[in-house]
Amino acid sequence: MLKWFRTASASSGLVALCPGGDGIAAARVSRGAGTAPLLEWVDYLPATRSDTNRATALRQMLTTHGAHGQPSTSVLPTGDYHLLLLEAPAVPAEELREAARWRVKDLIDFDVEEAVVEVFRTPPMKGGRDNMVYAVVAREQAVRRLIDEIEGVEQPLACIDIPEFALRNVTAQLAEDVAGVAFLHLEADAGLVVITRQGELYLSRRFEGSVARLLASAGAGVSAENEGLLDTVVIEIQRSLDYYESQFAQPPVRNLVVAPLAQPFEGLEAYLGSQLGIAARRLALDALIECASPPDERVGARCLVAVGAALRELEAVA
Repeated sequence: MLKWFRTASASSGLVALCPGGDGIAAARVSRGAGTAPLLEWVDYLPATRSDTNRATALRQMLTTHGAHGQPSTSVLPTGDYHLLLLEAPAVPAEELREAARWRVKDLIDFDVEEAVVEVFRTPPMKGGRDNMVYAVVAREQAVRRLIDEIEGVEQPLACIDIPEFALRNVTAQLAEDVAGVAFLHLEADAGLVVITRQGELYLSRRFEGSVARLLASAGAGVSAENEGLLDTVVIEIQRSLDYYESQFAQPPVRNLVVAPLAQPFEGLEAYLGSQLGIAARRLALDALIECASPPDERVGARCLVAVGAALRELEAVA
């Protein structure tokens, strides 16, 4: 089985290939011994009409970047997995995954025998509680489909992540992560809030609702017409902040960082910050990580999850 959420073996860097309904986001990050990570390139391959054309275009893109055949990672699309918070089964660590498999069988809409399950413990909670785990549950068929697409273009796949972990890798590069930071990522039809501190994922909250309508109004900036839509985002972030403060033995989060959007949204960060009463700013990809060349803003926004996946900590091959 591939290494879910664990350190991947790679000699000097990792290529991330993240398929989605609209296309494939790609990035490569290299990291020499004792040096800061370097974003070598990002690219976005729009959807094609056939799987054959998509494979050919993907192979060509990788060849153009000199990355064909290099160690790779990928990210499961949002609809292909569940992220569940569970009480940790009272079993030895080596039995935790199998015990969690049976704990989730009544929480998913498919046969647990068809599931791939991985678990990780949450950071310590208030009152000394250390008995919760997150379980990532995906259909084995969906995982196999992802593996086949990447390995079908002769790209060795070392590991698979989910967006929450990829964005955790992004926030781990932020100065605000030392004290704890909330991160907002808006995509075509859904939003994701993650809260991290010192490189650990504390919680995530995914929401849908009116995100598509909100992003459709981005070109006009913050206005009276879209304030109601913005307030739904404010509520989701506030709920996340409240849960973090009430459940974890950590100080309140005082900073929000917003992922870049393919369509600029004037005033978004200022509005969110004012409504939440915390500092808010937009993430600039070239300020997050050293870049071999300045990335196109629209492509960089589409590829942020891929960048995060490629930022996975690497261990040298012995």
